[in-house]
Amino acid sequence: MDTKRIVLGTAGLGGVWGKVDERTAVRTILQALDSGITAIDTAPAYGDAEYYLGKALQQWKGPLPAISTKAGRLRSYAADQGHYDYSTTGMMNSVHHSLKTLDLPAVDILFLHDPEAVPSQEADRVVAVLQDLKQKGLTQKIGLGGNIPVWFEHHIKAGIFDVIMEFNRLNACNVAALQDRLPCCNERNIDYFAASPLNMGLLGKNFQRWQQEPPQWLPIGIITVAQRLQQIATENHLALPALAHRFLLNVPYDFSIVIGASDRTELESTLASLRQGALPASVYRDILECNNR
Repeated sequence: MDTKRIVLGTAGLGGVWGKVDERTAVRTILQALDSGITAIDTAPAYGDAEYYLGKALQQWKGPLPAISTKAGRLRSYAADQGHYDYSTTGMMNSVHHSLKTLDLPAVDILFLHDPEAVPSQEADRVVAVLQDLKQKGLTQKIGLGGNIPVWFEHHIKAGIFDVIMEFNRLNACNVAALQDRLPCCNERNIDYFAASPLNMGLLGKNFQRWQQEPPQWLPIGIITVAQRLQQIATENHLALPALAHRFLLNVPYDFSIVIGASDRTELESTLASLRQGALPASVYRDILECNNR
């Protein structure tokens, strides 16, 4: 496993999927760094994540990891409840507050959080704000963090964005990005981050519970795919989360994998799966076929 491909996502550590105490969060981040992870993604919207990450960086004695954060979505402790401020002042203040909390002069990547929530008539102005923050040296790169509406496509084609992070579009139960965004990014030399390798927990600890009580945002068809994936995992003597994480190592494109964890046990379980390497080619084909039914 090339740990340079792995990004630690901090939504779970910040408390959006359940309460996490400071000691657990900080120790998990430090363990990730000790394990060779060199990039961490956070956001104001991820509960206490930026605060916990700042505390961990104060304790870390090694090379500083690449840090990405976001602007536009406001602090929350519920992953499915988004509150937004895409005003120029709001975004500027958000970035300055993030830098103060992280105790950094700049971040490596600043993502526009949930671009699909930006009104189409506001897109040009919002992009200009991101460009201004980059020109001011508060971020080295700018990107789109979330699934992307059509009104941002011309900005992507114009080469404005350095990085794109999508969630639930490249994992074992949704391979949509294989057909569009991922090859496009590779062709245009745009970095691609695949977030939610477990589809927000459907392929992990929420698998059983969401069979009976699926959240409103989760399509029923995706649950059916997850059930088929569980069968494939069982047939190959694999845990479902391991199948899902290793699947991404088979995908024949360059991209980064954003993993999540709410404690050190979950982190180590994910890293142990990834250390096993890509799945056998026959299992990879079975997963693709499962998605194409």
